[in-house]
Amino acid sequence: MPNSHDQMKTIMFFVSAGVLAMFFVYRQVSQVRPPSVISAGQKAPDFTLKFPLKNQHGKSVKLSDYRGKLVFLHFWASWCPPCVAEAPDIEKLKNAMNGRPFQMLPISIDIEADTVREFDKRYDVTLPALLDPGQQIARGLYKITGPPETFLIGADGIVLRHIVGPVAWSDPSVLASLESMLPES
Repeated sequence: MPNSHDQMKTIMFFVSAGVLAMFFVYRQVSQVRPPSVISAGQKAPDFTLKFPLKNQHGKSVKLSDYRGKLVFLHFWASWCPPCVAEAPDIEKLKNAMNGRPFQMLPISIDIEADTVREFDKRYDVTLPALLDPGQQIARGLYKITGPPETFLIGADGIVLRHIVGPVAWSDPSVLASLESMLPES
């Protein structure tokens, strides 16, 4: 038969273990975490940016102005090899979706507008780019991990897909998938 001293040690051990476990559970639950990456099913964070290039006359663009359309929000950079490889396909996508309820918003995370102009000229890119040099939109709002990353945002402002990495945007199966997401007229 165990003596009362051994029983007391056993009780104290389990009480201490329980208190310690509750402390760690409380700490984990109450810990403030940074918001995670925006993913499918979430409302797309709204933002306003200006086109930095002269041919756009500094026109402001607000994401919510494109409600009612499928929005192709694409983060890229001129120094990113997959972005360079993807540029011709994005131009083909622009042409294929012309006249549809589809809005392309390419956002460069390059620092200088001149760098974007040079990229556009070198790779025959005609799609105007927005500039997010401080990455307040790319990393601040959308929490991208690196370019290229694309968010397909439905007509109601809800993210339908988040795609990390390059895509063959002019591939017929990709075009068919995008067309299936277009809002009905």
